[in-house]
Order: sequence, then structure tokens, then C-alpha cells
Amino acid sequence: MDKSENKAENNPIPLEDAQSSSAGKPQPAEAPIDLKRIFPDAQQDLDALFPDPKIKELLKEVVENRKRNERFVKKINIEVATEKEESE
Repeated sequence: MDKSENKAENNPIPLEDAQSSSAGKPQPAEAPIDLKRIFPDAQQDLDALFPDPKIKELLKEVVENRKRNERFVKKINIEVATEKEESE
């Protein structure tokens, strides 16, 4: 068995299909993440501190998750306050 046959056995998707499926779909062009806009109160230039796009994406997700968590907690607090009022 030569190396090409061994690779075909280990990879369930033929290489041609894997390349054509990713090449057929255009990747959406995303604007670069501006950390200055996300963290306006930052004392340092975060874009210079974190030039890696993956880190910028992670920081953006952290901010979005924090906002969602704050809304969730606020909703729970409103529901608890409403239940207390109804029981009194």
C-alpha cells in the first residue's frame, strides 16, 4: 500500500470534495474589529496590545457574553420582584 492509498483510507471526505466545498462558498468579508470602539474607556491602545485577529474576536465575544449575562440577571431580578409583589 502506498502513501496516497493510506491517506484516502484515513480521510472519509475525498480531498477534491473538501477543497471544492470550501472554495465554492465565498467567505463573508468581515470588517476588522476595532477594540477602541468596544472598550472606549480603556487607558491603553488595545488594538496595539492585541494585534492578533483571533484575540480581538475573543475579546468581542467576551463583551457580548457579558451584556447577555447582564440582561439575563436583570430579567431574573424583575421576575423575582414581581413574584414577591404578587405574593404579598
